Amino acid sequence: MWKECYLLERKKTGTDALGNDTYDFQEVMMTACRFSPWTNDQIALEGRDVTTNEQQYVVPIPYFAFPSCQKAEIDGMRREITQVIDLSPRYTMIRVRSYKE
Repeated sequence: MWKECYLLERKKTGTDALGNDTYDFQEVMMTACRFSPWTNDQIALEGRDVTTNEQQYVVPIPYFAFPSCQKAEIDGMRREITQVIDLSPRYTMIRVRSYKE
């Protein structure tokens, strides 16, 4: 099942009273994504900590056209992108940190 996915980039919005930069996340692109389960080989290579705390999603954007972004909003939840994987020529896989609540 394909879901809506908003790719978000960290942008500087100004400075605070102490002169520190302040940042906010702004939408770069809206696309679709599809959950991709872990394979047995990935579980063996990555280890249990990674596979329990991260999820993988396939995005129908070629790797060369994938925007520079740090977070993805899927199902109303913002998740940190930890890795972008090339599945050329048609797709890109993003690995996102997701904690189970």
